[in-house]
Amino acid sequence: MYFIKPADRNQFQMMSSMDDLVSEDHPVRLIDVIIDSIVETNPEYFYQHRETDVGRPKYHPATMLKLYIYGYFNGISSSRKLEAETHRNKELIWLLGGLTPDHWTISNYRKENAEAIKFVTKRIRNFLKDKGYIKLKSVSIDGSKVKAYANREMLSKEKIEKKLEGIGKKIEEYLEKLSDVDRKDDLVEEFEDDSSPSSEKIKYIEKIIELEKEVETLKNQKEILKKENRKHLAPSDRDARLMKSRDGKIPGYNVQTVVDSENKMIADSEVVTDEADQGLIKQMIDSLKEEVGETPKEAIADKGYYNLELIEELENENEGLSIYVSKPQKQEKEITFEYDEEDDEYKCSQGKRLVLFVKNKKKGKSGARVNGYRGIECQGCPFMDQCTKSKKGRIVYRYTNQKWRDNYVKEMEQALSRKKLSERKSIVEHPFGTIKIMMGKIPILLRGIVKVSSEINLYTTAYNLKRLFNIESFEELAAKIKGYNWQIA
Repeated sequence: MYFIKPADRNQFQMMSSMDDLVSEDHPVRLIDVIIDSIVETNPEYFYQHRETDVGRPKYHPATMLKLYIYGYFNGISSSRKLEAETHRNKELIWLLGGLTPDHWTISNYRKENAEAIKFVTKRIRNFLKDKGYIKLKSVSIDGSKVKAYANREMLSKEKIEKKLEGIGKKIEEYLEKLSDVDRKDDLVEEFEDDSSPSSEKIKYIEKIIELEKEVETLKNQKEILKKENRKHLAPSDRDARLMKSRDGKIPGYNVQTVVDSENKMIADSEVVTDEADQGLIKQMIDSLKEEVGETPKEAIADKGYYNLELIEELENENEGLSIYVSKPQKQEKEITFEYDEEDDEYKCSQGKRLVLFVKNKKKGKSGARVNGYRGIECQGCPFMDQCTKSKKGRIVYRYTNQKWRDNYVKEMEQALSRKKLSERKSIVEHPFGTIKIMMGKIPILLRGIVKVSSEINLYTTAYNLKRLFNIESFEELAAKIKGYNWQIA
């Protein structure tokens, strides 16, 4: 049988240039131009450390950024794996010009240069907006819980106290054993005149010292819980919070994204420690405006973001902005209440009156203003026990902006609004799905919200570049990249 034969390893070949390692239209060439352009035109964001002629020169910021962007683009985030790739991957050899930084250098750059990574992310998003890949006609907002680089089992006050109790018992046991050893040593000294401590005594003393250090650590962690008014703590990552995810409760972060509907590109992303999304819609719209300098025409989100106070505030602050958020489904109640605008009072489904007793009261964390109406005919009603636990009568609160709220709910029930809300999933869930595949089994490798934000910036940038390279031809894209002013205004 005939097979294709490999080249003879001992045969001499004509040497070629390093540029022949990758094809003329390879995406790695675009990564090279983008990073060089950003760094060269904005040096003040990358050369923050004082240069010195002493010792070995540092690697250029562009070298490290190219390495990381390429790595995350190809699903390689580990510094050790990136180090290995610099020796064997012909694309990286070309991109870095044959440089091979060790894994410590690679790891430290990511940890110490959060601002530089953020700046690159922002400039690439600005480029996408300026060139029309992100149009901001319509954006979808969503969040996803990402596991922190920490033990799944988080500490609570109860767990710490239980551990302290267990350690206390161990220390007592060792002290008793130490006392026995002391008595033996006294006998040895009496007959043999040997005053040096036995190895057994040293062993117990070392164990007691080790346990006392552990006690000190646990007490400090308990103090953190009290000081920060928290119920759980991940010792290896204090910024992480206990969050509900599809994999159960995990120490993690809430990663928020704003996805533009035009090409499903990520216009903004933030890492937060809020367990719920309800209060984040304004934060994300404001963050988007800061990131790309513009407010979208419309923003769509799921019921997790349903906060009518913030939605009204956003629409009032940003002219032309329409926000679509689906209303959470509530269980229908047997007793209902209808407002009488003329008399400014309520009537329940049993015909009983509720009259105004308090005006403009703050309600809940949102600080919404409400008027309170109390039942004056509740006594003797057969449904009173089901309706309220108050002996004075049922209370119903009416928001001072209730008319606007009612109109908003009606608008969200219209066919156009329902259509937009149903299309949201197909827009916003695509980036998260792709990024989670890129992340692999261990999504985050760094600890602390600042460093985790750097990782998320690298992932979102890599995702946006993947989308960009898929929807545009190499020639047209290369021309746009080279002709763009990458210097920040």
